[in-house]
Amino acid sequence: MYKYILETAGQIDWMAILPLLIFFSFFMITLIITMKKKKSFIDKMKHLPFETD
Repeated sequence: MYKYILETAGQIDWMAILPLLIFFSFFMITLIITMKKKKSFIDKMKHLPFETD
């Protein structure tokens, strides 16, 4: 079984893995930025559509 895995390891399609890595990176960066936002900023943005100026 290990021999088969090692033989097919060179046939990995990097063009299929690249979009997955890009999506994962984008998702993680978005998550980190969101978690760093202050609670007051999130509350302000949450009520913004209901404000009338």
